[in-house]
Amino acid sequence: MRASYFLWGALVVGGGVSLFMLKYKVQGLENELIGRQEQVLKDRAAVRVLQAEWTYLNDPERLRRLSAEHLGFAPATPKNIADISSLPYRAGVDAPASQAPTASVLPRPEIEAKVQPASADPKGFAPILLTRIQHLLFSNSAGAATFPAKKGAQP
Repeated sequence: MRASYFLWGALVVGGGVSLFMLKYKVQGLENELIGRQEQVLKDRAAVRVLQAEWTYLNDPERLRRLSAEHLGFAPATPKNIADISSLPYRAGVDAPASQAPTASVLPRPEIEAKVQPASADPKGFAPILLTRIQHLLFSNSAGAATFPAKKGAQP
């Protein structure tokens, strides 16, 4: 009879201790959940700020103005286009004897004429913008446009 009292006493003490530990574990998990919910709210606010900045930075008028100011791009005109045979070979590359450079390879003055800024024709701005965005988003992808490296930039 005494052994059963000790067994029941041990079970009650063991149950009390396990409930005590479970209570504090649940409280810790609830505190962690509250902390994560607060972090989600902070992240959502940060996303709204970033979306507002993105909208401002991608304003077409602003991009058109900056492109005209800093890049000097313009739409292609017929006098800016040349066929591939009129282009000179790169330095260090031997041209085939049948395709040796001739006087027609020299730059033509009409090609070097100063072009209008990109803001003059809004249709010419879209391909430039799309190429820049493609470069920013997919710079490591196959088929991404490449641009010359800035002076002093490491590859």
